[in-house]
Amino acid sequence: MASVSSKRRRTSTGNTTIEGTNSLFDLPSGILVHAATFLATPSRALFATALMDDAQDVVNQLSSAIAGDQTTVDFGDIEKELALNLSDGDINSALLRIDAVNELKKLRITNCVNMTGIGLLPLRGSAVIQQIDLSLTCDGEGPSTLDLESSISFGIVLPILDSIIERGVVQHITLPRIWMSSYR
Repeated sequence: MASVSSKRRRTSTGNTTIEGTNSLFDLPSGILVHAATFLATPSRALFATALMDDAQDVVNQLSSAIAGDQTTVDFGDIEKELALNLSDGDINSALLRIDAVNELKKLRITNCVNMTGIGLLPLRGSAVIQQIDLSLTCDGEGPSTLDLESSISFGIVLPILDSIIERGVVQHITLPRIWMSSYR
């Protein structure tokens, strides 16, 4: 009988959820890093971004370990509903977290219809990126209505692409369909 009442006391004494753990930061970093290995590449970067706090070096080191070394990011690897709701700020933070300007070789913004392109600023001047797909579509998928719903701005993205092309490493760029039909 005493164990039942002490159990009730333990679970009702505050916001503590598991033996003194109040938040993710209370968990050992190894657990978070290991759990992140089960996530798709973009999800790892977004999870690391969620843990990021510039005022805490330990958290920054942890979020870098969670993001891992990523050379390919395809937002088509995450749930479509999540990708549809990502903003420029989300994409910008994820690209910064993985040090995209120095590490990323392939980027696909599949289903990211809410971005204007400012979220791609961390790629400015990249000397390593080889492939950029701004078409919003998945592999083997033809042009879709997503292309028409896209708010990606030619004026914002063009200077970023220019700075990448100047480096001479990029091999392939796929533009949004709406750009091609707008400038014919």
